[in-house]
Amino acid sequence: MVGRSCFVLFLGSIFLAASCSNDAVQSVTVDVKVNPDVDFAEFRTFSVVTKDLVDAPDLDQDQQAFNELVNGLIVQAMQAEPVCLTYIPPEAVTEQTQPDLWAANGLARETEGGYVYDCCGGYWWGYWGWYWDPCAYWCPNYVEYDVGTLLIPVGFPRAEGEAPVAVFAGLAQSILDTGPDVQTKVRQAVQEIFQQWPYKRICSPSQ
Repeated sequence: MVGRSCFVLFLGSIFLAASCSNDAVQSVTVDVKVNPDVDFAEFRTFSVVTKDLVDAPDLDQDQQAFNELVNGLIVQAMQAEPVCLTYIPPEAVTEQTQPDLWAANGLARETEGGYVYDCCGGYWWGYWGWYWDPCAYWCPNYVEYDVGTLLIPVGFPRAEGEAPVAVFAGLAQSILDTGPDVQTKVRQAVQEIFQQWPYKRICSPSQ
């Protein structure tokens, strides 16, 4: 079974990563990190971490761990090309059927702010006197927006009390309430993350 304390440590990095990006994200952006010391050709099976397998970390109202919808999208993506791994449902995992990899997920929502600039009218003095200019200068306007973050770490937990080893992690961010709905953005993000899997496989017909 999954080491409970190990995956709590594993997911601790999710919300640290979510809080590190303060730049406005205009669409879904994806960044992927790969462990260079791991041979991805060796992996054959995987499972996903669910809420009933581990003790979830302390989260605030704008954070989630082990979201069921995201888990379903991860399962689809990791069974498809270019990953092509065999899925072992969490409830079917035993000491004899341990998967090679576990995938987890975390979601966060954070309100950020910035300035946008509009044309402002005004008068200026010219050779013939004062003139009205509809865009005499730029007016700064402060706006707030919500940034959504999705982190998907993939790895294998070590023995109880030891830190887990992440082999692959994808971080996606987007400004919410712009463009497609959140569910569409999450689906796009999961697909884009696993399209960057470092070992490209072609799935066999049985997969």
